Amino acid sequence: MSFLNKILDITDEEEIIGLTPELKSLYIYQKFKKQDKSILFVTSNLNDASKIYNSITHYTDKVWFFPMDDFLTSEAIAISPEFKISRLETINNILKGEKQIIVTNLMGYLRYLPEKTIFEKSYININKNEDKSLKKLEEKLFCIGYKKETTVTMTGEMAVRGYIVDIFPINNEYPVRIEFWGDTIDKIKTFDINTQRTIKEIDNITIFPNSEKLIKNSFEIEYKDMPKKIN
Repeated sequence: MSFLNKILDITDEEEIIGLTPELKSLYIYQKFKKQDKSILFVTSNLNDASKIYNSITHYTDKVWFFPMDDFLTSEAIAISPEFKISRLETINNILKGEKQIIVTNLMGYLRYLPEKTIFEKSYININKNEDKSLKKLEEKLFCIGYKKETTVTMTGEMAVRGYIVDIFPINNEYPVRIEFWGDTIDKIKTFDINTQRTIKEIDNITIFPNSEKLIKNSFEIEYKDMPKKIN
C-alpha cells in the first residue's frame, strides 16, 4: 500500500499532523466520498480556510465556504460584504439537506446564527396574482436584512414607490420589480439597474434573506451556533 493510501485510510479516531494543504484537501475529499453525511472542516484562521476551500474545489463542487473576519472584536466593526454573501450562500445550501463539505475558520465556527426553523421561515415566496399586503411585504423584507433606499442600485436593497416594490435579492442576477393592483400582485419583472427597463416578466420568485441576523419582531433576535446549523 502506498504512503498516500495509508494516510487516506486513517480512521477519525487517529491524529494526523504535518500534511500539506493539498494533502489535507485530498484527505477531506476522500472521507467525504466514503461517508453519507456532511463534513465541517475548521481551521485556526481565515487564510488557511481559504486555501483549503480553494483546493477542495478541484475535487468536487459540493463544497461551501463560511468565512468570517479574524480577530473581530465587535459587531459594530464593518464586515466584508463579500464574506457575508459567501456565508449566506453556504447557509442556503446547508438548508437543502444535501451531503456537502463546509469549510470555515475559527471565527466562522463561533459565529452565532438563527435557529434553522427561523431561517427556513424567512424565505419570501412571491407569486403573480397572489393576494399580499404591500406593507407587510415591506416589513418582512426589512426583517430579513434588506435596506430601504430611494432606488435599488445593489444587492440587499429595496425601494418602495406607490404600489411598486423594487428588490434586489441576494440570490438573483437582476433586481425584481413587483407591481401591485390593490392587495394583489399584478406583475413581477426583472429589470436593468442602469436603464430601469424590463428584462422579462416572471410568474414567481423566492427571496432569500440578506442577513444572518433575522428579526422576529422589532426587538427580538434568536441565534444558534454553526455546528447546530450543520446537523
